[in-house]
Amino acid sequence: MIELDNLSSSDIPISILKPKHPGETPGFAENEIVKGKVLKVIDSETAILLINGRNFTARTQIPLSAGDILALKVKELLPVPVLRAMSIQYARPETANISVILSALKENLWKSVFEKINNVGGSATERALWSKIVEDLPRKLLNEGKPESLLKMIDRSGIFWESKLKKVSEQNPVDGKQIRQLIDSDLKGLLSKLISKTEGEDVQTGRLLSAVKNLQILDRLGLERDQKIFIPLPVQLPDGHFIIIQLLFQIPRKEKEDSEKSAGDRQSLKISVLLELSRIGPIRADFTVKGKKIDGMFKVAGQDTLELFESSIPEFVKNLEDKGFEIRHIGCLIKEPEIVSQPLVREIIQAADCNIDMVV
Repeated sequence: MIELDNLSSSDIPISILKPKHPGETPGFAENEIVKGKVLKVIDSETAILLINGRNFTARTQIPLSAGDILALKVKELLPVPVLRAMSIQYARPETANISVILSALKENLWKSVFEKINNVGGSATERALWSKIVEDLPRKLLNEGKPESLLKMIDRSGIFWESKLKKVSEQNPVDGKQIRQLIDSDLKGLLSKLISKTEGEDVQTGRLLSAVKNLQILDRLGLERDQKIFIPLPVQLPDGHFIIIQLLFQIPRKEKEDSEKSAGDRQSLKISVLLELSRIGPIRADFTVKGKKIDGMFKVAGQDTLELFESSIPEFVKNLEDKGFEIRHIGCLIKEPEIVSQPLVREIIQAADCNIDMVV
């Protein structure tokens, strides 16, 4: 049995799935480099690997998919073989077109499509639906500070469209009214609806839909590799300024007996936020949340903005403490504008070694 813990562990035990003879061994040599192919994923923690022509069960919390190829180094032979994963080659039929995503962010295609609906081509119903996504929910979040509004904004961003549609479609009988309501409350559903009305002639809407599709592909790979997900949220501020709030989450991997651990023993949730305001420029915030404990750092591009944030931090801390959080440190510093405004999506696509540790 291969016991793969999280990425910070180093060794994982393996066993032959179906030994032909009692006492049969895998036949590894110490320091040997072998390749393992994922034949089948049984559940979120169990997979079947093919190594040297033999099948092994792998119990893992590292996300694997059928077809993935692992390079493994044999560290020990006794009492059981110990293999360490040197790298993973992911088997993926699709790849994200990063230029499409970056262009959508740079040009703010969300704003262009929203303005087109409001000014020329949209019906009253469509204008109301888009306003709910980019105006009503952000206004509730800013005015009331309720996380439920942020969760709804993320849910309606288009990233989870297919999973929501699948859930509704699996009902027997299928509820057509519920599907229509789902289309009208999801960004990707609305974009698809608009494109069908214009028979694909609306170029900007088509480009935005393509960007959302590529974001979905990128996030799936980001989740599987590093537990990262990137979500851009369109927001129209009360002063009429239309911005994109970029969110990057690094979600802690679920560990065995995680529910029994104290908050101090659990892994941290990392959240990065990037936005650019017309008057004070780009702002980036990086937070680490561990249970109820929060560390954070704001990064800004100018002295005036720094002074503004430093004067506001005490009130920000108090608001968090009033909600039951323990603030360990919140700070602010100046960075070059090009550093502060670097799109968060790049932190998913950066080239990095896919090293994982496997305990045998």
